[in-house]
Amino acid sequence: MQKDISEKQLESLNDVFADIFNNLLFHGRKILLEDNLVALPTEAFTKNVDGSLRQGFRDIRKADKNLGIFRIIYQVENQEAVDNTMPERVMGYEYASYEEQIKSFMSQNSLTGNPAYAKRIHSSQLLAPVVTLVLYWGQEKWSSPLRLYDMLHFPPDIRDSLLPYVADYPMNLIQVSHLTEEQLGRLTSDFGLLAEFAVSRRQPDKLRKLMHDNQRIIRHPEEFLNALSTVAGTSRYREMQGHIAEHLSGQKEKEGITMWSIEEELENKGFVRGRTEGKTEDILLLLEELGPVPSHTAGRIRQERDPETLKRWLKTASRAHSMKEFIQNM
Repeated sequence: MQKDISEKQLESLNDVFADIFNNLLFHGRKILLEDNLVALPTEAFTKNVDGSLRQGFRDIRKADKNLGIFRIIYQVENQEAVDNTMPERVMGYEYASYEEQIKSFMSQNSLTGNPAYAKRIHSSQLLAPVVTLVLYWGQEKWSSPLRLYDMLHFPPDIRDSLLPYVADYPMNLIQVSHLTEEQLGRLTSDFGLLAEFAVSRRQPDKLRKLMHDNQRIIRHPEEFLNALSTVAGTSRYREMQGHIAEHLSGQKEKEGITMWSIEEELENKGFVRGRTEGKTEDILLLLEELGPVPSHTAGRIRQERDPETLKRWLKTASRAHSMKEFIQNM
């Protein structure tokens, strides 16, 4: 639950939301304008086969609204793991959005004394297109179905005869941890830094460069730190939110907060909840980004009780480019 909330907090910001769609789905075309985006309810009710209602929640929904009219409805769904039913789930989300529009027209018609009766809505009442984007955060490549056809078993002897009459339903999937350099380069919001971190986790040298050299200003530090903690799998970034707000924001108001300034603060302050156990945990988390931690090295770290030694090792771990380099400098 925390993972969903952390990612949604950042992605629901209009500048971030527009950046994701414009640069990952529309290949750099400025289709969405953040000033035109309006948040929509994420709760949806659909009918089960027996007629009972089923409640569901979508991650983020926004409408591109111009002159009071919904032009397009955009939806984002976050996935931490592969889901073999994802195309069918996306179908359900989009059906709910279309049905919601139909009911809105029907209600409007009833209020104005102009019902469409059996037609449900009038021919002139057209629905806004719905576009759903699935953001997959897993490190392994997506190996599950990408479209409805991938979920269906067609009898081989009649497959070709059936295909023209069975509707397919492809989904829009973005594998964040496998974005290309070109895709990363197009992203201009805080999401770009988060995506670059997700990609760099598989490349230790690139991750060190991102954390120590990147000077891009972070526009939404609180939401970014929450999401970064989720993607990194450590609470240390989330725990320093108050510290960032109280100290970094004041001291660096003119130059802004960057990945480098956040990492610098972590190193300088040894920001690990002020406990030996916290320092130990943070050192091991950093080392795990470099690869498997040798048992004798992990044991030595866990046995150490001197705060200054642990602080020095924390700084060494944050700067090391390999496990060998860290061990040599312990």
